[in-house]
Formats: sequence, C-alpha cells, structure tokens
Amino acid sequence: MMSPAGAIGWEFWHRHRWGFRAMGVYIVLLFGVKLVVVVRDAPVVFRSAESFALVVVVPITVSFVYLLAVFTYGLSGDLAARQSMYPGRMFTLPLSNAALVGWPMLYGAMAMVALWVLTRWLSVWPSDLSIPHVWPATLAASLVMWTQALVWMPYGLPGLRVVVSVFVLWAIDAIVILALALKAPEWAVVAITAPQIPVAYAVARVAVARARRGVVPDWWFPTRASQRSADGREQNAGYRERWSAARAQSWYEWRRNGRSLPVWVAIILPLELLLLWVAGTATSLLIIILLGALLAPVVVATFAAASVSKPGGIASDAYALAPFVAARPRTDSQLLAAKLRMTIRSTLMAWALVLLAIPIAVYWSGTWLTLLDWLRSVASTIGVSRAIVLLVVVVAGQMLSTWKQLVQSLCFGLTGNERLIKGSVFVSLILASLAGPLAIWIVDSERIGVVWSAMPLILAVLVCAKMLAAGWVAARLVREGTLNDRTLITGAVSWTIAVLGIYTLMAWLTDTPHIPRYFVMLVAILFVPLARLSAAPLAIARNRHR
Repeated sequence: MMSPAGAIGWEFWHRHRWGFRAMGVYIVLLFGVKLVVVVRDAPVVFRSAESFALVVVVPITVSFVYLLAVFTYGLSGDLAARQSMYPGRMFTLPLSNAALVGWPMLYGAMAMVALWVLTRWLSVWPSDLSIPHVWPATLAASLVMWTQALVWMPYGLPGLRVVVSVFVLWAIDAIVILALALKAPEWAVVAITAPQIPVAYAVARVAVARARRGVVPDWWFPTRASQRSADGREQNAGYRERWSAARAQSWYEWRRNGRSLPVWVAIILPLELLLLWVAGTATSLLIIILLGALLAPVVVATFAAASVSKPGGIASDAYALAPFVAARPRTDSQLLAAKLRMTIRSTLMAWALVLLAIPIAVYWSGTWLTLLDWLRSVASTIGVSRAIVLLVVVVAGQMLSTWKQLVQSLCFGLTGNERLIKGSVFVSLILASLAGPLAIWIVDSERIGVVWSAMPLILAVLVCAKMLAAGWVAARLVREGTLNDRTLITGAVSWTIAVLGIYTLMAWLTDTPHIPRYFVMLVAILFVPLARLSAAPLAIARNRHR
C-alpha cells in the first residue's frame, strides 16, 4: 500500500505526466545550450532584451502558469463558486487534513523552486543583468501556496474567491516590487516572502478542514436569503418553461467550464502588470511586459482548453461524456454548438478584463508617456492609419488566438481518449518551449534569409496537409450523416469569407514587394481553424455512442 505522500504524488504525475515531460524536454534543451556555451567557451548570444525574453522569460512564465493550475486543482472546479475547489473525492480518503493539505502544497512549492533553480543555473543569462539567486524561489513558493489556500477556501458570496485571490497575490507582488524598486538586498526580499509559506499552510489547513465538514457559508442577509429561497421555487418553474433546450445546454456548459478562463486571467494579469512599476522609462521592457499581458489569455487558454473540452464523465472514465449529457434529447451538433457559444463568451469576458486592466495599469504606473512616444515613432514610420489598424489587428488577433486555443482542443477532448488529450497538451508545451529558442537561433546564426526563402514551401506543405485533413473530415461527416448538407455548405462559406477577410487586411498592412501575396494567403488559410474544428462533431459522436 502506498503512503499518503506516494499516493498524492502518483496522482499528480499520472494526471499531468505529459505536461511534466514537456517541461523536462525544455530543461534538457536549456542544459544542452549551456553545455555548448561552457565547452566551447562561447560568448552569451543574446543581442537584446527581446531575445532573452523569448528564450527564457516566456517559457518560464508558461511553466509557472501550468504548475499553478496543476497544484491548485485550478482546472477541476468553478473558481467563482462559493464551495471549495479542493476535489471532493479526496475528502473520503483515510487521510488527515494535514496530509491532504501538506503534500499538495509541498509538491507545488518544490516544483516552483525546482523550476527557478534549474532555469537559473541552466540558462544562458545576459552578462549585463544582475540575476538574483534565492528570492525568486521563495516568491514562487509563497505565491503557489497562497493560491492553493485561497482557492481551497469556501466563501460566502459567489465570485468572492476571485476578488480575495487577486488582492492577496497582488499585495505580495507589490511588496516585492517595492523592495526591488528601493534596491533592497536579496536577504530582505527573502525575509518578506519566506514567512508567507507557513502562514499560507495554516490558512489552507483551516480551509480544507471547513470544506471537508461541508461548510459552505452564505453571507447574504437573512431576509434576502429567505426571500430568495421562497421566491426561487416559484420562479424556477417559470424559468424552465421559458428556457429553450439550447439555452439550458449553454447555461450548463458555462457553469461547468466557461468561467475558468476569465477567472484565471483575472488572477494572473495583475501579477504581470505590476512589472510596469519596475519598467520605468525602458521602452523595450515596457513593450515586453505589455506583450506578455496580451499573451496571458492565450497561454491560459492552452491549459483551460483541457477543462473546456473535458466532458465530465465518472471518476473511472474521467474523459467520457457524462451520462447526464449523453442521454439528453439533443443532437451531437447541438451539444457542440453549446460548447462553442460558451467558448465565445469565455473569450470575450477574459479580453474585457485585459482591455480594462492594461490602460489603468499603464496610467497608474506612469509609463503612458513612454508608451505614447513609442506609438508616435511607430506611426511616423508606417503611417497613422496603418499604426491604428496594426494595433487593432494585434489585439483582435490575440482574441481570436485565445478562442482558437479553446475550440481546437474540442476534437481531441471530446474523443474521450486520455492519451490523445494529454498528448495534445504535451505537444503544445513542447512547441511553446521551442518557438522562442528556435527563432533566436535563426536570427543570431544569420540563417534568417534561408528560412525566409523556404517559408513559402513550408507554409504550402502545411496548407496542403490542412486541406487534406479537412477533406477527409468532410467526407466522414457526409458519410455518417453527422451534419446535413446545408450546415456543411454554410460552414465552408463562412470559413472562406473569414480567410478572405484576413487576407485582405493583411495584404493592406503588408503592402510591400518583399512579401508576396500568395505568402499572405497561405498565412490566412493556416490561421483560420478548419480541420480540427470540423472533426469535433465526429469526436463527440464517438464519445457519446461508445
């Protein structure tokens, strides 16, 4: 029989082994680069802060978000609900509250510390940067433990968990950033962050003990609570009569998975924007921070997609379609449409937070003058109209990429195949880790001309593969009668219009003889999802009728 430590550790590994392996591949790549630099006595190759951010900062940020989601059980529950997000199935285990709290917190803190230590010693850092040794590890450990404590706590009001989590994590980061701005020594920052660890454990111990006893407080005023319960029975019958089946299914999908993305963005975004107070007048650092904030929903959507596409089956077959959903008198396409509506709403809510938080943070941090000067320089280079359209395209492109991350996982997640689902997450993490180092290697080794010459051929091969896969999916849809001819034609026309619209906009923005029109068309075709999205009805049909 396994010990409590071994059992909880095995569960983390078994459920998230593909993600951990992807992080391991990135660490091995860092070690390989460091080994080459040491053996060959090569100089540090980073030419700019942007290069360093792509190779080190972006992957470590993605890894931090992933580990935060894993060890808080953050994707397995409703962050905006009143009840605890600690998995209820674990409350029945013959373990003490100390074991239920201590081991996940210990594993989470150890993972964060290991991530920083390995990145700190295996990365090739710019020689002109003063890189700390200890305090990032204690800060990461305290952040993950406080996040665990706050999301495991039951609350008396819906949505209060998000508010409390953002406030506490923001306060911790604000103290650290203030200490750095005042050039405090490393031991002082450690003295601020290290005592947070036992305090977070004590809070989590109380939270899990209350949740295990079934305590879910209700902080509404008694008169309002009684009025709500009295009126609820009368109104619910009327609501159920007025609600259509499609609306009811959309409500169900939203309550299960829709709030995951905007809530995680609300928690992570303030932590990123606090760096604006450190940026000062450094334009390159300011742009990197803002680009990171714009990428936050896309990164979070990569992990939230596993929750969005997870049907919610029984514990023994966690990725199977829930019997409650499978038995409903709804077609496969109608069930899929409810999920798609949920992803659109989730994306819009997440980006509403981003577009509201960034201007406020830029203004309060005093960096708006630096940003305004940079925007003026861009406008003077490419023209005011193109600069405005380019800004809109960047924001809209990130919004579409966020939605694309959510919906493209549907064909994998709805199959119910655990290996396929986790393998897709593994591949996503690998690609995210390799994209930055590969781009910097191409630029620094002066092979950008060779790659640019081969890019049309590479894109053409990818487009051919995409269209072949889409054709195969369309043939299956027609043969199995999953979608009728009208739906297929409408989808094909809508996809074509979207590709032509993106092509027209990109062709106007890149009006230069150096970028041929066919290259722009290939990019537009690859950007708009087709094959995997079209395969989602087949996936849900397979999962529903197996």
